[in-house]
Amino acid sequence: MESRKRIIFDKTHLPPAQFEYVVIADTHYMIDVGDRPLEFESRRVQTQRAGIALQQVSDIGADFVIHMGDLVQEYPGTPDFKRAMFEARDQIRACNISPHYVAGNHDIGDKTDPTMPTHAATAESLAFFHELFGPSWYSFDRDDCHFIVLNSQILNSKIPEADDQWKWFESDLEKHKNQRLFLFFHLPLYLGDKNEPGLGHYDNISPPDRDRLLALIEKYGIERLFAAHVHYPFYDKIGKTRYFITPSTSFTRPGFGHLYASAPPPEQGRDDTGKLGFYLLRIRAEHTDIHFIRTKGETKRPARDRLVTCTSATLSSPVGLTLRHPITPIAELPIAYPSVIRQKVRNDQHLFACIELGAKFVRFPWRDLRDPFQRTRLEMLCAEGITPIATFLEPRIASLPEHIKANLNIIQNWEIQISDPSLSSDEVCETLNRCAELAELSICPIIPNERVHGKQHLRTRMGYQLDELENLNATLQNADMHLQRVLSRVPPNQSPWTYIQSLSERKYSNIGHIDISLELDAQNDSTNARRIAEATFAIVQLPGTRLFIDPLTDFDRTMDVTHGLLDTLCNPRPPFHTLRCLNTLLNSPVHDSTFTDPAEQICENNRVLYLNNTNRQLALVLPARNIFDLNALEFSLDTSPVRIYHLRTGEVETVSHDAQIEIQDGLPILVIGQPDL
Repeated sequence: MESRKRIIFDKTHLPPAQFEYVVIADTHYMIDVGDRPLEFESRRVQTQRAGIALQQVSDIGADFVIHMGDLVQEYPGTPDFKRAMFEARDQIRACNISPHYVAGNHDIGDKTDPTMPTHAATAESLAFFHELFGPSWYSFDRDDCHFIVLNSQILNSKIPEADDQWKWFESDLEKHKNQRLFLFFHLPLYLGDKNEPGLGHYDNISPPDRDRLLALIEKYGIERLFAAHVHYPFYDKIGKTRYFITPSTSFTRPGFGHLYASAPPPEQGRDDTGKLGFYLLRIRAEHTDIHFIRTKGETKRPARDRLVTCTSATLSSPVGLTLRHPITPIAELPIAYPSVIRQKVRNDQHLFACIELGAKFVRFPWRDLRDPFQRTRLEMLCAEGITPIATFLEPRIASLPEHIKANLNIIQNWEIQISDPSLSSDEVCETLNRCAELAELSICPIIPNERVHGKQHLRTRMGYQLDELENLNATLQNADMHLQRVLSRVPPNQSPWTYIQSLSERKYSNIGHIDISLELDAQNDSTNARRIAEATFAIVQLPGTRLFIDPLTDFDRTMDVTHGLLDTLCNPRPPFHTLRCLNTLLNSPVHDSTFTDPAEQICENNRVLYLNNTNRQLALVLPARNIFDLNALEFSLDTSPVRIYHLRTGEVETVSHDAQIEIQDGLPILVIGQPDL
């Protein structure tokens, strides 16, 4: 392999960890087929995609790597299978990786199922894998953690080794039951739910061995369970166990494109590159953080270093999201090769996006709590460090105290949406006082008949304007009332920085915190990214205030078409990465999060916003041109270098303070100057 520059993954903003490891899956090394016609053209780049991903795994510097199986595109019984396996192993070794291997179906054969055209694992294919990589069930320790690898392909089979594995597994669990336990196998335990059928279902472990595994997982309190195989990320909880399915680095499975209300991804869903990547796990004493490192199907080495951002569990952040869609939609995939039954599957992309963004709050309609499934998913958000806030819009506001009491185990934050912004109703005021004793409340007015430029029909606004806040505060003073929170809305034609600066200069004696709703109203990613950057940069000056971005996912079938943080395939748009990166850079627990000296500068039509704290100078550049001269910054840096964060991609570079920076597509960058650079 040619020599290459090592890419640095900037982990300086993450809290300390005991150790780190990587979980990577389904690399599917592909033997070069030359000009031969292929069913899917993306197969020609699988090997390059896997190689770039493996190089990044090496660069990330984790303590060890677990490969979840499916090393090759070939499978046992094909003429080139053994050659492909040797070449795939050599590709991994060339990247200076010595992973712990998990046996996949392309490595030893599929699960036993008489309805499928695939070939089950055999004693011969199992022996070849063991000869090449060692045992396919084993365990190892790291600090106080115990890691267990199983061979899912021989479960429910008549291969004699299947019984040997069960005896070993049960014995190993009992010996290490007092340690933190982590479990890995290739085939998912289930996709939709624990009771889904196994016969005819290509993507799960069939009963009875599934039930036997579930019982042991719950009995021994496995901390994390990882599977692979389906080339898509999924998430669930089994008791206290967090259950993750690992995406591929090479291609997506076509059938899962039916999860989305959208045109299919390229190649009928096989080339949805936005979902390709691997997991970085960071073990801490109180939590295990899981970071999704997106490789996006790249076939060339990254040009710059990359930022690893914090998850929701590690941030103390003001960032929230407004959920116009359910947190977890459900779809039934049609009968699709090689399964011969319909599969009920969750779309976990919204939930994953919340965690990846480092969001700390989500607003959702309270009636989701009446859906047992959605209620469970909201509980999972809580477990990942995210606070759900139920929005309540009902004609009988007096019923709210009973709803709060019924949901205290999940929801302690409620937003009351009312059509009377002045709170003139005695019933409303009495209910607010009763509810304030039970939960944290926020008030959001619903104002109809607002005229919007370019729209034929009137609209309804949610959130106070600045002049309405003045009137509300006066009313509260006269009534001797105090509100914990109210929601204000940044007008679509106003700068978020200017709006929040105006808010910070005003005092409202009878209002605790004024939260901000920033509604994206453009089909232009650059415009949305700049507005998000302004708001995120400004909001840190108001401790305790929350910033809600709306919407999370595109609207393209309504009267108000707009881009969200995710497109209709639930892949990130540039504003997603802008928010993800800024949220970490401003709110990381390893930095002082107290900011002072806000300022604004206009230079060569570029807007630059400034913040300082004890040891950092930060400049957010909102560009009007493709080149920005750092000499224009009003920094007191002398000759110190500065660090540039390209918020569109998370790319990082350290340059001299007088360099010229190329900016892509008019998207914001953050410049940080600090002594230790």
